[in-house]
Amino acid sequence: MTRRTATPSAVLAGALAALAAFAPALAPAARRHRTVLPPPELAHSLSVDEFEFRLRASKTVVAAGPVRIRGYNRGEDDHNLVIVDRRGRAYHADLKPGESAVFTPTLTPGRYRLFCSLQAGTPESHELRGMRFVLTVR
Repeated sequence: MTRRTATPSAVLAGALAALAAFAPALAPAARRHRTVLPPPELAHSLSVDEFEFRLRASKTVVAAGPVRIRGYNRGEDDHNLVIVDRRGRAYHADLKPGESAVFTPTLTPGRYRLFCSLQAGTPESHELRGMRFVLTVR
């Protein structure tokens, strides 16, 4: 009686067939991806750095409600930081060089102007020279 030995290709074919039988059990489960992401959570605070003659805000969009605004005078001159709410109430902080201050107005959704009001109504107006930006409240 002669003995038959399997060729390497036959052994490989058999191994592949055995693996194919178990492949569905080894396959990872189907993944589901979100098609819509939740909206990012908006901040309730921001900081505003004042320089000659510009403002740099840490955020330009914040959540409605009480908003904590910290102003820093990083310039060499006196400045202030003003925001007027929709009812016409002005919140402001007067800042000498190196000082900081905090105020917390309650803001409803909309757009608000933050600015330095020094020298208002003159050609030397800090606001007209660039110390202003628009804050969006959602």
